Amino acid sequence: MIPRRAAHIVNGELQILIPKWNRVKDRSPELISNWENIFADYIKVKHAIALGSGRQGMRFILASLGLKEGDEVIIPAYTLKDLIGIINSLGLIAVPADIDPRTFNIDPEAILKRITMRSKVILATHIFGTPCRIDSILEIARDRGIVVIEDCAHAAGAEFKGRKVGSFGEASFFSFETIKPINTYGGGMVATDNTDLAIKIHRQIVYEKHQRRVPIKKIIISRFEQMLLPTPVSFIPLYLLASKYWNDKICRLYRTSQKSFGFKQGFSEFQARLGIEKIKTLDTRISHRQTQAELYRKLLDNKIVPQDNEGDIAPNYYFFVTLLPVESWGARKFLLRHGIDAGIGAEITDDCAKILGYNDCVNTVNTSKYAIQLPLHEGISQNQIYYISEKLNQFINKT
Repeated sequence: MIPRRAAHIVNGELQILIPKWNRVKDRSPELISNWENIFADYIKVKHAIALGSGRQGMRFILASLGLKEGDEVIIPAYTLKDLIGIINSLGLIAVPADIDPRTFNIDPEAILKRITMRSKVILATHIFGTPCRIDSILEIARDRGIVVIEDCAHAAGAEFKGRKVGSFGEASFFSFETIKPINTYGGGMVATDNTDLAIKIHRQIVYEKHQRRVPIKKIIISRFEQMLLPTPVSFIPLYLLASKYWNDKICRLYRTSQKSFGFKQGFSEFQARLGIEKIKTLDTRISHRQTQAELYRKLLDNKIVPQDNEGDIAPNYYFFVTLLPVESWGARKFLLRHGIDAGIGAEITDDCAKILGYNDCVNTVNTSKYAIQLPLHEGISQNQIYYISEKLNQFINKT
């Protein structure tokens, strides 16, 4: 089985996490400060604050902006549905804006249609690691006194006009979950040039008394998944996942397993050590993914349309997502029968417009139906990309 994703693991990773567990020098808070400084320097911002998850980061940013109950946060209609709950928990209202059908990112024109007197925040998501039109979004926001927050959960290392994403908005948040570009088995980061905002977020962390624990459960789950997915044994759960009946249930179970211990979970010294090691190779690994993605683009039939990467951007290709000329369920089952794991529907991300009761986000509806995520990660070979492309082309040309 060719897995669609793989966690980035460095040699000696468990030695970093376990044998030195009880050594005082490895439990120093200076490790976390060092990691924060390295990350801030990497994306060129003044402040970086390590947290228990990217979602914590989003919550803390919103909670620090002085927003009032009933204020509106404009979000992409095509994004993770869990963000809606975070927004609602603060007494705010999530308002979905449709996406550009080529980039799958929030469309600035759609944002304009959603703006009201209560619009206070725009969530600018760089979906699947492809930068959105952050310059246009910032221009819209500046003219109306709206705050822009960058959702960089997928996008560590991606660039817009030669500048790392996460350095454009009032603040940004990143995720370091197991399959993210920087894998510290959970955790996240807030980045900002606003010193007052950074101080408020630090105060929230202290007030909530976050606990810095090694994410043992996530390490075990990740290692088990890494061993299982390439083997024939994985066909059984993947076959169930390809069933419309079981898909939603399994997706919910997987997302639950990937959640942190809760909003009280902090970022540990051990995770900081991993982050410091893994950011060293991030740009090199992104370059490799870009080469893999270009090979897909060269090999795939012209009726298969990959996420647009035109313009002065450099995606990190966290996911390689394409639009098919037919609904993606059939293609997913066909690829699975040929030993290829692919993602569709909510396995990729969610139709948040539908969840929020909006029926005018047509591009999001179509993308949800026709999108498929193909395998792309550091461990995939050129021969495998040739094979995947051949099989997908075969399916498309037979339908």
